[in-house]
Amino acid sequence: MDRALKQRLLGAVILAALLVILVPEWLDGSGHRARHPKNIDIPPAPVFKPLVKFEPEQEKIQPSPSISEAVVEAEPAEKAKNSQKPTPAVKSSIHAWALQVGSFKDETNALVLRDKLRASGYPAYVEELKSSTKIPYRVRIGPELDRERVNKLKQTILEKEKIQGMVVKHP
Repeated sequence: MDRALKQRLLGAVILAALLVILVPEWLDGSGHRARHPKNIDIPPAPVFKPLVKFEPEQEKIQPSPSISEAVVEAEPAEKAKNSQKPTPAVKSSIHAWALQVGSFKDETNALVLRDKLRASGYPAYVEELKSSTKIPYRVRIGPELDRERVNKLKQTILEKEKIQGMVVKHP
């Protein structure tokens, strides 16, 4: 054989032997192990207290005047009758608030205002209040759990829609 060919073959064998010996040594992951410690401190699982049934304290709430008196003007004799009626007690401790923007005798007028407010992006609805003589329809926006949000909404409605509203409890 030619001497140059022998040298090339010998060089190739030496390179192959070095690669077989050194490549596994380089790729054994020892660098990975050096960067990430084997002992990782994991805290113990948290201990939670068992759930107990939550019973809120019953608060005595003073009843507000009935909405029918605020919406529809009643005659003095009817007012005297309404003041003698017992008021129902509030059973829930969660209070929601709504913004009342109108009260109408005619249902179509209430629906027109509701649709106008819905088109403007407000969650408006019509509530029918049944009484012995008249059936007023109240247009409200809401409800919200936070009274401050309803107060801000009241200012927004006054500025944008030019409608004066009043904050009321829901329902």
